[in-house]
Amino acid sequence: MLKPLTMKLGLAKLTFQVLRRRMATLAQTKGSINDVQGILGHSKADTTVNVYMQSIEDSVKRTQEAIYAELTARPKQVGSIRKAKKFGTL
Repeated sequence: MLKPLTMKLGLAKLTFQVLRRRMATLAQTKGSINDVQGILGHSKADTTVNVYMQSIEDSVKRTQEAIYAELTARPKQVGSIRKAKKFGTL
């Protein structure tokens, strides 16, 4: 199921294990270890931290947050676009 996607995206490796680890790593910036442990269904937080989570440096966290903010920001409507819509040229 993931192999066609892996090939299409040009990735070296994409498995459910890779996705779980990536999700755990990213989730640590949004919630507690116990939250991530619950999502992954681990009985021990130790498993979540030592096997699934990778540390993220503060500078990388800030970069991720900045990219996320840019990707989720609402686009601003420029005056020329409003004029084009008004006159039916867009």
